[in-house]
Amino acid sequence: MHYDDFTLRLTRATPHAWVTPALIALNVIVWLANLASGVDPIGPDPRALLLWGGNFLPATLEQPWRLFTATLLHGGLIHLALNMWALWDTGPIAERFYGNLQFLLIYLISGIFGSLASLFFAARLSVSIGASGAIFGVVGALLAAIVTKHQHMPAELARSMRSSMLAFAGYSLFMGFVAAHIDNAAHIGGLVAGFAMAAVMAEKFDWEEFRRHGARRAAFATAIAAAAAFVFWNMLPAPPR
Repeated sequence: MHYDDFTLRLTRATPHAWVTPALIALNVIVWLANLASGVDPIGPDPRALLLWGGNFLPATLEQPWRLFTATLLHGGLIHLALNMWALWDTGPIAERFYGNLQFLLIYLISGIFGSLASLFFAARLSVSIGASGAIFGVVGALLAAIVTKHQHMPAELARSMRSSMLAFAGYSLFMGFVAAHIDNAAHIGGLVAGFAMAAVMAEKFDWEEFRRHGARRAAFATAIAAAAAFVFWNMLPAPPR
């Protein structure tokens, strides 16, 4: 398949990739609201982030909504800027691949699974925040498309994306293992969730498959994710005393 034909098909299938800028705007608005309330713009106090909905095992067990709100919070301007740059770089491609609604589901569910994974590690002892779990889910979704549907993509695009996505994931995970302040559990949880969700869903560039089975496969992926989240929630450790 020629690259130009492929991109034209994607644009026709998803004319407006509006979810990505909307998510970026939401994250920035929440950060600005944090600043307006007195949160430090460079090195916020974890206690302030906890009040805003940060992910921390004792609090999240009582208030599960923190699994989502934590994905909207950031540990300062640099943290926000890096995450939003990564989302801007990967989001529009994944949104064209899967369509607006499926992309939003992948992002939200990956973020929640990133928060869940963190509860077994970093968020068990400290406040965990950030959109990186959701963004790793977007990367996982792109990797799923490359692995499972590369035959429907231009070969040069598949090779280029495979190299760039693996390099991004590999470097980010390596930095997470050597830097104590990076929540690698959230990254891995989001990556696995995004890959698994997207592997079940139908990509829009495989239009015939998407037209015939897209809605059913998206519903099935969401149901499996909900069941898995329920299982992991019931496996959470007890808060440390």
